[in-house]
Amino acid sequence: MRKILLALALAVFAGGALAQSGKTEVLWLGQAAFRITTPGGKVIMIDPWLRTNPKTPAGFKTLESVGKLDLILVTHAHFDHFADAPDLAKLNNVPMYGTAGMGTTIANLGILPANLAPRFGKGGTIEPFGPNGVKITATHAEHSSELVWKNPATGKNETHPGGEPVGYILKMENGFKIYHMGDTALFG
Repeated sequence: MRKILLALALAVFAGGALAQSGKTEVLWLGQAAFRITTPGGKVIMIDPWLRTNPKTPAGFKTLESVGKLDLILVTHAHFDHFADAPDLAKLNNVPMYGTAGMGTTIANLGILPANLAPRFGKGGTIEPFGPNGVKITATHAEHSSELVWKNPATGKNETHPGGEPVGYILKMENGFKIYHMGDTALFG
């Protein structure tokens, strides 16, 4: 049901987005993973679970096949939204934005250095490419967010706080908006 709602939200907000010059391109890569190219040419990846995702198209099963990214957004720390985000952030040397709690956990565990795991709170808006670029607002979401991490010292899985789940509203350079709701339950 959530996947259908996500698809409907994207259809409503991204209705006519086509891969044309000056337009927003939205490419679905399975589950909640989307690669968005803005009218200004910035490439944003949301919730990247690609390598082991059965719904990811064959041509995008390697991280290099996604192409150069400028920013990564993660709605929550569950594997099917987070799995490939740290490796993509390192590969492209770009920030992986998530909620403050997730970023702190990721930096404290050494999954990413702090400069690639910036803190971002619900209701906050960032302009990562400058004042005339894309504006990204973290929205409320009803879900959970635990980070399961395999400790390299013990080889065992550990569960850590993943911060609060969020959705994102992306306002493109030309004013076009996309709402990615992550895995939220419906709320008023």
